[in-house]
Amino acid sequence: MHTKEQLSEMKSEHDEWQNKIRFYRDEIKQFNHHLGKVAKPGAPRELMATVEHFQNQFIRQSEVLDIIRHDFKQHENLIEDLEKPESIAPGDSIQKIHSVQREKLDQFEKIFHELRGEFN
Repeated sequence: MHTKEQLSEMKSEHDEWQNKIRFYRDEIKQFNHHLGKVAKPGAPRELMATVEHFQNQFIRQSEVLDIIRHDFKQHENLIEDLEKPESIAPGDSIQKIHSVQREKLDQFEKIFHELRGEFN
């Protein structure tokens, strides 16, 4: 079962996760802005291929962030339902679901840090 304290901690962690998602979205925007400066007409073919590669990677990472954000919202809704006094939903698996959500963000961050390193 869950306690109000556990649910509160999960909600707090969700807020932290949402802040991270906003940070990564902003960073992707900055990277794309930089790519726009580099991709000038008449640029060498190799450079344009590299720009396209990173544009595609940033598009994909934005899509992944959208999926993660959606999953987080679904999980957050479940937490809020469990907080209601009239809740009859079993909360035993909420910790496991929360761990899975945490792992999704951790995996994204690992991949994104590698992409950032490659980009820089």
